[in-house]
Amino acid sequence: KRQRNRGRRRVSNSSSRQLPMKETLKNAAEATKNDILSKVFHKGDPNSKLLWGLLRVKIIKCVGLRNLDRLGVASLLMKRQLDKSDPYVLAFIDDYRILKTRHFDDNLDPVFNEEFYCPVAHFTDGITFKVKDKDLAKDESLGKYFLPVSELIKTVDDTDIEKDPNLAPGDLKRVGVHKVVHLNGKKKHGTLEFMVEFIPTRMLSKTMDVPGVYFKQTEGNDVKLYVNADDDGSAPAIKYGGEDNDEKVWTPPRLWRDIYDAICNAKHFIYVAGWSVDTDQYLLRGEELEETLANGKYSPRIGELLKSKSDEGVVVNLMQWDDYSSNFAFPGMMGTFDEKTRNFFKSTKVNSRFMQMVGGESNTMFEGQSKKMAFTHHQKYIIMDSPKAGGDGRELFAFVGGIDLTRGRWDNRKHPLFRSLQSQHKGDTYTKCFNVRDENGPRQPWHDIHSAVRGPEAIHLAQAFEERWTKQGNAGELVSRGRLGFDNEITLKNAGGWCAQLSRSIDSRVNAFDPSVNQTLLDNVASHEGTLDWSLVKEKHTASSRRFETATISRISYRCLDQKKGRLVDNSIHLTNIHHIRRAEHFIYIESQYFMGSSFMWAKDRGVKCGNMLAAEIALKICEKIAAKEPFAVYILLPMWMEGIPQANATQGLLHWQRVTIEAMCQQVEDALDARMASSSDYGLKVSDYLNFYCLGTRETFTGSQTTGTPQTDDEKVLNETRRHQIYIHSKMMIVDDDVALVGTANINQRSMDGCRDSEIMMTSWQPDHLATKESIPKGDVHAFRLHAWASITGQMDELFRNPSSPECVNAVNKIANENWKKYMGNETVDMKSHLLPFPLEFEGGKIQPRKGLINGNFPDTKASVLGKKCLVLPEIFLT
Repeated sequence: KRQRNRGRRRVSNSSSRQLPMKETLKNAAEATKNDILSKVFHKGDPNSKLLWGLLRVKIIKCVGLRNLDRLGVASLLMKRQLDKSDPYVLAFIDDYRILKTRHFDDNLDPVFNEEFYCPVAHFTDGITFKVKDKDLAKDESLGKYFLPVSELIKTVDDTDIEKDPNLAPGDLKRVGVHKVVHLNGKKKHGTLEFMVEFIPTRMLSKTMDVPGVYFKQTEGNDVKLYVNADDDGSAPAIKYGGEDNDEKVWTPPRLWRDIYDAICNAKHFIYVAGWSVDTDQYLLRGEELEETLANGKYSPRIGELLKSKSDEGVVVNLMQWDDYSSNFAFPGMMGTFDEKTRNFFKSTKVNSRFMQMVGGESNTMFEGQSKKMAFTHHQKYIIMDSPKAGGDGRELFAFVGGIDLTRGRWDNRKHPLFRSLQSQHKGDTYTKCFNVRDENGPRQPWHDIHSAVRGPEAIHLAQAFEERWTKQGNAGELVSRGRLGFDNEITLKNAGGWCAQLSRSIDSRVNAFDPSVNQTLLDNVASHEGTLDWSLVKEKHTASSRRFETATISRISYRCLDQKKGRLVDNSIHLTNIHHIRRAEHFIYIESQYFMGSSFMWAKDRGVKCGNMLAAEIALKICEKIAAKEPFAVYILLPMWMEGIPQANATQGLLHWQRVTIEAMCQQVEDALDARMASSSDYGLKVSDYLNFYCLGTRETFTGSQTTGTPQTDDEKVLNETRRHQIYIHSKMMIVDDDVALVGTANINQRSMDGCRDSEIMMTSWQPDHLATKESIPKGDVHAFRLHAWASITGQMDELFRNPSSPECVNAVNKIANENWKKYMGNETVDMKSHLLPFPLEFEGGKIQPRKGLINGNFPDTKASVLGKKCLVLPEIFLT
């Protein structure tokens, strides 16, 4: 009878686990994907695992630490009451630091209760916790503890799959450990209490909005997306929408024209935040400039325009980065015109404030001064009141993106080199890539991306301005938005159909965060942890230990802000980029002035403090898609080299760190391709099927040249003959699946992503009626804007561009770039109307090499290596 019942139970259980064929195939594919990823990341090292997801780490307290500060006379004089160790805690994944607490003076039993949220994409054997004593000369070790990654990486078993048929073999569980450990394995060295929770990527949110950050999403906005400061409409037309892609035609907006009109229409206030502002530049050019100067009410010259509005009674507040190297006699190393702007507005009604970055509380005087000089306020945005676009009354109108109101930024897709020196670019000739003079050229062409928003999201931009102004300016100079009716999201909503979410990189040294924002967890963590099935564990070198594992519970408690050394940090730009990379299904398109990070995956120098996760996340996303045999493509547009003379030490150092980042990504993708080909009939797959880097360049013939001098410098002589120049990529943009656009001031490097280096701002925008699915990308305005951006740089609208994840599209884009490269490098000087070029690096044999055809591996018209080299003059923290 028992045997029969067992048999019945087996049949019953088996029947309950049967899945539809589609789900069975899906789970089998998922298991295969997990197997390939395991081969890529776990080969040859049984102790190391891929830790990919989110770590929630809580440093609770230490008890009974050793006193390393017994200094004899001082101890006796102070009766040993104040002369004790000054402890703080750090945590490392291999050589890379993921957190650092504040320190406590003279305390052997410090209670930290500090919580950290650390996105991870690390192949590692574990996490090392270190407790240190802060000293003037050198911090000393109070002890450490190593947590093996095997305690956090647990895969689902048959029982889990039986409970949830959506699980597949190889899926990771959510795991938490809570320990009180003896430091160095010795009771006399004291204890550290901590909790670590690992949530794998599959259990994290895939929503459009980013959870757990300072600014929440808003609805009912109207968003504009811009290519360059001026868009002359000469790019091929973009039709989009509907089954036949012909419902609408994209109308390119014009950024500086829109900014001029918006400032002219402001009635109550204008707030301007910039890295650089040049009061002499004109927002309009050509016939528009002449007409406005002759008949317009307001000058389109930036300084005069703001002064005129302030004279009308409009509150004009301008905050600009104060270049620490500039003064009344020297314009500064960065050429931001801060002294010029300060002097221009000194005797006007414009409230101009020039704000420096601030060193850390624990920095030496030299370190503090160095950080003031090295790190910048890099945010660029403008907010003003405006007549409502579609009715009576007034609303908020804001602009945010990569384009400063300064010299060299005005350009369009034609990117003239010599033909505008005495016309559109007279007084605005700018170049930092070569040693040339304004009258001889060439000017440095400029490609950039910007955005604008009307609606409730503009409230958040106004709040961001007010918080910085309050911290480093004078809060009494701010207008009362409440009195003006500009503080209510509901009344400011419009019918634009966009959602938006603001993010920043900034900390409490230079920003006054809203005190009403709850800095404890948004959810009740204690209650949440109480719902988990904790179990006690007996372990060596621990006073107590407990853990939980779950394959299904995905609820997560977040902080609004991160913290470092006890100060509040908003690093939501980093988190937002990671979030949208992880939810990508089809493709990623990036434009960035710099591209470096994920030093933990480099072949060497893994301890360099350049650990932003974006490069690793992109590589892992590609590997995931390769393993799943799903089409996916990443297109990354960078400058040919960073601004500066290319052979200079700083520029070569930047190129070096960028090259090792690209090399690490390519190597990881190649490993995934090898693993897939080894386990299937696929063959001939290569990295460029999935991942490609590009730059822009242009050439022009002598026809129409407006040079007025005779070439004198070596660069002038060479460029007057070759008549070519890179088009400088200054954009900071990512588009994912044509359903979301991330546009702001942050580059892909540690300076921008850290939260404690450069201050940055970014707006993420999407249309909820036009979102991607697993099977297709949408055909909304983000889709149209991306097509317009591609048409602007390629000079064509290829129908293959509509499906960027397809191999056919990848091949088409690469073909265009390669054909343009021949024109750019050829002996014959031609007018280039298509500007996309392949990046001058190639990945072969596991190494990045200079592109074939480059003389001595140098950039065209230079003696500078495309590979770069380590800079021995500047520390990597300033370059990365």
